[in-house]
Amino acid sequence: MKEYERHPLFIARPAKPAAATLGPVILFTAGGRRFAVAASEVKEIRDGDDRTSIRKLKGPEPIDFALQIGLGPGILDHFVVLKPGNCSLGVTEVERMTSLPKVVPLPGLFRGAERQWYRGLLLLENDVVPLIRTEHWTATVAAKGSGHE
Repeated sequence: MKEYERHPLFIARPAKPAAATLGPVILFTAGGRRFAVAASEVKEIRDGDDRTSIRKLKGPEPIDFALQIGLGPGILDHFVVLKPGNCSLGVTEVERMTSLPKVVPLPGLFRGAERQWYRGLLLLENDVVPLIRTEHWTATVAAKGSGHE
């Protein structure tokens, strides 16, 4: 084959379009990292001093979010209670609520369990913030409650 007839080893593909816009999100930190959750999927946020009322919620103990995603045991100063209210994530800090215009799909580099943990990525203040997939966490709690895991 002549040199000018060589074909490229890869074919450039257009970038995938970003997912639909997202309404307000709640930013929180766990394990020293920043995460986001859709505000519409949060029932309430409780302070760590309110642990007794968290234990009164129907369902199992709160999930140590940082520990579950491999960042080590977290400091559980706040609890993000997901709808319908049977799952709460223990987190270090709840920063604020904000609106973000786009959710970027997870790149191919994400191949393991993080595909179940996260819906996509948000670009915020020169930072990349994973948007959690709440249905995974509520299903995890439901499986623990039923004795399956």
